[in-house]
Amino acid sequence: MDVIKKLNKLRLERNMSVYRLAELSGINQSTLANTFSRGTVPSVYNLETMCDTLGCTLAQFFTEDEEYMELTPQEIKFMLNYRRLPESLKISIADIVNTIPGIQN
Repeated sequence: MDVIKKLNKLRLERNMSVYRLAELSGINQSTLANTFSRGTVPSVYNLETMCDTLGCTLAQFFTEDEEYMELTPQEIKFMLNYRRLPESLKISIADIVNTIPGIQN
């Protein structure tokens, strides 16, 4: 698997510039520029951070099943906002969602 090619694909699918990815992920822009333009493989920490910002987990990133990791732009926005919430609000949201009929596992 070409890690950089896949990162670039995910980034472009989300219409996200390298600058915006740096801004949202907190990773230095020059680090990301080296990754995308020079092919420098990111550290595991930076890869996980980029995946988080792009709306997928490391497991989803490395899966070969492309369908599994596809999130809509609305889902990505929701997840990014959800991850910024305090833990107490995350629990409250989960409680609300879990009470909606027909969506429980």
